[in-house]
Amino acid sequence: MLRATVNGKPREFRDNSTILEALRSRGIEVPTLCHDERLKPQGACRLCVVSVKGWPHPATSCHTLLTDGMVIETETPELRAERQGVLSLLAHRYPTDAVSRFPDKPLHRFFLECGLVSGAAGKSDPLLVDDSHPYIHVDMSRCIDCYRCVRICAEVQGQFVWQVWNRGAETKIMPDSGTTLRESSCVSCGACVDTCPTGALEDKTILADGMPESWTKTTCVYCGTGCEMNVGVRNGAIVTIRPALDAPVSKGHLCVKGRYAYAYATAADRVTAPMIRDRGSWKQVTWNEALAFTADGFKRVLREQGPNRVRTASACSVPPVPPTKRTTSRKNSLARFSKRTTSIAARGSAMPPPPPP
Repeated sequence: MLRATVNGKPREFRDNSTILEALRSRGIEVPTLCHDERLKPQGACRLCVVSVKGWPHPATSCHTLLTDGMVIETETPELRAERQGVLSLLAHRYPTDAVSRFPDKPLHRFFLECGLVSGAAGKSDPLLVDDSHPYIHVDMSRCIDCYRCVRICAEVQGQFVWQVWNRGAETKIMPDSGTTLRESSCVSCGACVDTCPTGALEDKTILADGMPESWTKTTCVYCGTGCEMNVGVRNGAIVTIRPALDAPVSKGHLCVKGRYAYAYATAADRVTAPMIRDRGSWKQVTWNEALAFTADGFKRVLREQGPNRVRTASACSVPPVPPTKRTTSRKNSLARFSKRTTSIAARGSAMPPPPPP
């Protein structure tokens, strides 16, 4: 353990932590724009600066390692002035309407806290807007060159779609196609949208339906990996899905299915009751009828071909990985029920009660 003094109070922190990690582990918040816990620290935005006793200049806390005995201040007049200066430069060319429409964006919160909204004198440039992608709206008028989209696409997704073009005052961030996002190699994982602190990259559903009113943490229903996600709901409908940053399996990332393929939840043809195919068409039945039909099928196979012809499979249950390690509880329940039904069919016993809804 390392000992350091923060804002006049002695504290203990774990070894091999940056100053920012150490501070946040104790609930001490320092503003950041270019930082994302899923990415390597960059120290480009200069908002996370702190004062370290004996150091001639403020230190960027996101990539400065904490050392034993450090004396740190996170809020001084000098630090506030430096952060205010950085934000003032960003506000000078930033679209004002974006702040009022989405006040909860990280950059917008800082503008509001520092009283810089009136200094946001920029406007959205139609030439910097790209609406070609089916899920993602791009408005680079709101880009602050934090490079988080570039870094997360490279470091987490490994797709390298967003790239830095040119240098100096001519620097701009564009897709690898050099044209639109739709024409790029984007796989629609949505990581760039998730990390963007301004809304330069945004889900189209957010623009159409508004920000979520509530969030629910759950598990993706598609494959057996078990990725965790936060579902954003507004007016009783899903408006966006974001990865759970603390998920041990997915580690704050989702694929295109988990991120955007949720329309099935409200699809008009979604199956919500048991159905049996009858002479080429589907017929809705009760649970007891469906279970009896399934048991009769098992009985027929057992009678005609023997018990060795019955197998149970679940998602991602590829040897040597056990199914219980690579599938969701819902699918495991179905597998257990299937095996139980097979056993009952072989014995000719009464049918089990239907599963809970």
